[in-house]
Amino acid sequence: MSTQTTVIAGNVEASAAFGQATMAFDGRTLTVSTGVVLREWQITNHGLATTRVLYGNAKQWSEASPCETDCDWSLGNLGEGHLRSLSAQQDNDEGFTDDHLQVVAVFEYPTSHVAVRYVVWAYPNAPGLRTQLQLKALPGYEPAGGPWTPQIVETFTAAPLMRHRTAFGLMQGIRTTSRSGLLEEQSISPLTSTINWANGVVMGNADGGAILIKESNKHTRLSENSDLATGGFDFVGNQVAVTGAGNLPSDLSTSDFCTCWATWLVLFEGNDIDAQLAIKQFDRRRFPVDPARDIYILANTWGTEDLRPECLHAAREENVLRELESVADLGIDVLQIDDGWQTPEWTTAATAKQVQRGKEAADRFGNYPVYPEGWSRVQTRAKELGVKLGLWAAWTAPIDALESNCDAGGFEYFKLDFAHLDTKARYDGLASKARQLIEHSGYLASVNWDVTETAPRMGYFTGREYGNIYLANRKTATVRSDVQYVPHCVLRDAWHLSKYVNLNKFQVTVQNVDNVREGAPTDAGLHSHSYAVAISLMSSPIFFQETHYYEGAARDEIRNLLAIYKQHREAMYQGYVFPIGDEPDNASWTGFQNHNTETGEGYLTIFRERLNDSPQEKIQLNFLDGKQLEFVDLLTNKTWTQTVGPEGEIELTIPDSPGFLFLKYESK
Repeated sequence: MSTQTTVIAGNVEASAAFGQATMAFDGRTLTVSTGVVLREWQITNHGLATTRVLYGNAKQWSEASPCETDCDWSLGNLGEGHLRSLSAQQDNDEGFTDDHLQVVAVFEYPTSHVAVRYVVWAYPNAPGLRTQLQLKALPGYEPAGGPWTPQIVETFTAAPLMRHRTAFGLMQGIRTTSRSGLLEEQSISPLTSTINWANGVVMGNADGGAILIKESNKHTRLSENSDLATGGFDFVGNQVAVTGAGNLPSDLSTSDFCTCWATWLVLFEGNDIDAQLAIKQFDRRRFPVDPARDIYILANTWGTEDLRPECLHAAREENVLRELESVADLGIDVLQIDDGWQTPEWTTAATAKQVQRGKEAADRFGNYPVYPEGWSRVQTRAKELGVKLGLWAAWTAPIDALESNCDAGGFEYFKLDFAHLDTKARYDGLASKARQLIEHSGYLASVNWDVTETAPRMGYFTGREYGNIYLANRKTATVRSDVQYVPHCVLRDAWHLSKYVNLNKFQVTVQNVDNVREGAPTDAGLHSHSYAVAISLMSSPIFFQETHYYEGAARDEIRNLLAIYKQHREAMYQGYVFPIGDEPDNASWTGFQNHNTETGEGYLTIFRERLNDSPQEKIQLNFLDGKQLEFVDLLTNKTWTQTVGPEGEIELTIPDSPGFLFLKYESK
């Protein structure tokens, strides 16, 4: 990496490089390249205006037709802006993202007394660029009331051939009874249109195209009165403006820059599957996986019972010690202690009467001891068994309390819950708390987020540099249809999710199918334990339950499958997961393909759902048309060779339904 390069208000040529990522400036034109994607801007009287976007330094996916403001961004009436500095350096956001070349251009707007910092992250060899506006008040700044008008944070003008446009969005606050499922997709009219619910848009033709993704907590059920200016996508002809600043004019200060939501511009060559791959490749650079920290199976004490008193009761020391023995026996890596352990000061409680909101549990079960000696017994036993520990807390827990519990209990997997991030201060405060906790742990800890409610929380494209996303509350011991564990609905959620994000950064629930209550609206009890576990294997599996309720044969079945999975999971985390087969509906052949683009190897989990009456089916795979593959059935060790059809199809057999296959493949 070259030393940091800075240009101050002059036509000074400059360049910088980190690996294949480069920056060049000739005093008028700024060019940033990852080695795969190149973007060029022209300095204007209002900022930066994109003039070219190239894929492979050859294929042009944009036109040079900047918006009316002659700038890629437009926030209120800033007036004319002047370039004050330009710098480039190697960076990794204090260890929270992959190494990249960071380019920073600072403009000052004298009439509005605002400074704008435009930040570009160029990951070497990545298929896209991340851009972000950061705003600062200058002396004399007087904020306007209400939001920025307009609030355009990025602009892209598509090449005329990119006629096909699809918006996609993911739902938060998932309910089993939802008819639409997790993913929403919509074709976009070539005429003027505004999409205010989507996480991203894919634009292209048969040869390839471009993808814009909002790095925000946008989701499809976000209500306007709690929306932290997440905006959307405004289309006028070939031009699309990414809107949503993520802050208000009143959030600016003279002390530091206030960040806006970032934007990913990802390019691809090929078809829809190539577009999905490009998103996931960029996603993994933005939210990289640390194998020592991020590859794990987790159990959580909350999800067995349906009512709050019983769930609080499950967090007591007596039960956690029992759970430690159980998860160690099954081969689960982490036990996370959920709500019920803490006092209002976020210290471990001696009795239930000291537990925050826990009087209902004490009234139900008596005045039972919770953690009479703090974390010492649990921590000691966990170390003896080789089980790591996790801890739940509300998002309001003070950072000093989180750090002291981290130290006292050796906790590495935190879940910060109940967040309501409807202001910039709340969002930044929680992100800062997560960052500080992880840094305090020496980067051993991670922070997982919960998207089970519709309130604005960390979202599908935010917060994953700190940990994983817990997707949905699903329970077997309930008769409530909105949180009922239904196998094909859980499978459908994961299947939808795997289209546009890396599934292994999301926690998909495993429940005890023997624990279904009479009259419950679910067929979970008609599925095997291994089937329920297999649904989660392409994700980050979470046993949202007390596992000591598993008995005899069930334990053997789960222990065997997890042992097989753990032999392969590190290799699985090197691949990218795609949905294959038909959408899960309880009568489909469906599943996931986990493909390593560098080795050509991969894994399949294929499901013949309960109401499907065909023991054989053709499944279409990605990236393998016409190849000869050697398959291994990881459950039976049976091997065979099969040639993939010209459209990627292979024929598979599952004799009984509901049933599944767990396969590995490699090219012959």
